[in-house]
Amino acid sequence: MNSKELNKLVSQLQNGDLAVFDFIYHETKSVVYYTILGIVKDKSLAEDIMQDTYLKSLEKIHSFKPRFGFKSWIVTIARNLSINEYNRRKRELSFDPSVDEYIFGQEESTSEKELIVRDVLEYLDETEREVIIMHVLGDLKHREIADLLKKPIGTITWIYNKAIKKAKEKFRE
Repeated sequence: MNSKELNKLVSQLQNGDLAVFDFIYHETKSVVYYTILGIVKDKSLAEDIMQDTYLKSLEKIHSFKPRFGFKSWIVTIARNLSINEYNRRKRELSFDPSVDEYIFGQEESTSEKELIVRDVLEYLDETEREVIIMHVLGDLKHREIADLLKKPIGTITWIYNKAIKKAKEKFRE
């Protein structure tokens, strides 16, 4: 689904048609989830924040302006909620010995392919990981990512290319 079609559905939602929410959710859930997971590194917490993201987006749907693109808008909400939660938990866990487990994620039984992807993503720094997730999984354009992260488009392109190069090197190991 392209951006115009998604914005049309969002317009219907703004006019009170709650039936389109399911379509919007299915179109955006991957980028929202992986953006959150890239920040909090905890699947269960990512799912909770994802619910909060969609609830907040419904509460604030009338403030959405179509010229920005819905995916960018909802990713901004997800990112802000994730960073807030991450910082809150980091403060709470500052004296807890399990901080490293929280910060670096919990090991769960996953497929070999997922482990490789996770390993490669963890090899990247936070900004590189975020740009890769937004571009590859979220299907956001570099311009949209630049606007979200408040960085020049040239910087985003450079970060993306550098991250891809690092990921390829790590994958070859």
